[in-house]
Amino acid sequence: MPILDQGYQHWNGAFTGRGLRWLTITRQGVLAQFKNRWLISTLIGALGPTLLLAGFLILWGLFEQKSAILEPYLFLFQNLPDEIRMGPRGYRTTFWTLAFTQFFQLQIYFSFLLVMIVGPDLISQDLRFNALPLYLSRPLRRIDYFLGKFGVIAAFVLGVTLIPALLAYGIGLAFSLDPATLRATWRVLAASIAFSLVVAASTGLLMLALSSLSRNSRLVAAMWVGLWLLGGEASEAIEHLVSPKWAPLASYAADLASVRDALFDSDAEWKRLSD
Repeated sequence: MPILDQGYQHWNGAFTGRGLRWLTITRQGVLAQFKNRWLISTLIGALGPTLLLAGFLILWGLFEQKSAILEPYLFLFQNLPDEIRMGPRGYRTTFWTLAFTQFFQLQIYFSFLLVMIVGPDLISQDLRFNALPLYLSRPLRRIDYFLGKFGVIAAFVLGVTLIPALLAYGIGLAFSLDPATLRATWRVLAASIAFSLVVAASTGLLMLALSSLSRNSRLVAAMWVGLWLLGGEASEAIEHLVSPKWAPLASYAADLASVRDALFDSDAEWKRLSD
């Protein structure tokens, strides 16, 4: 006689492979975070730079086409040099590069806030409530647990960096109405993808490392804030006392800015405009 309770039902669905078991932790972690009103407010605030970037690319596409729609907004382009106003397509790569560089400069701060809101509880809360044995009693490996927690941070960071950048890039292509735009700006797309992944990987690994050091989530959040603030202060001190060349190494934010500028080669584009 089989021993089955009254609520037993045979499972007819597909079994998830071992390689995707971490995704369950990530999905539940992301859904749980949406109960936080501070998270919602930060995500709404992160829409601002995205709308500005998309709006600029739309205006630039219309400006390249000399569209009559831009007549009420021609005052925005009056201060541009004559060579840019007469041949804007020749400066397409320059302005796209600088626009995306400024976008990521703003989104770094929203990424910082999101990681501060989402990250401290990820491991420290499991340590506080001794939940690790419960996780590992399931068919989960340690790497599955780690990837699941890391995926929560990566989802939110990529949600305010990579996804908006891809959407804005697509909008820019649509309004340029020039097949050569993709050939001229593909480096901007590649740099956007690479930098977004760098931000997600570095912030995720760093926050998980901090979260594993304490059972107190507030202490973890304080360490995260201190890392940014003290790093900035240390960078300024080294710049004034030692050498500006080595100053960015002491600041995590400055390190990310250096990676961003190197990927986009924004210094060369600024120099082109100044010349």
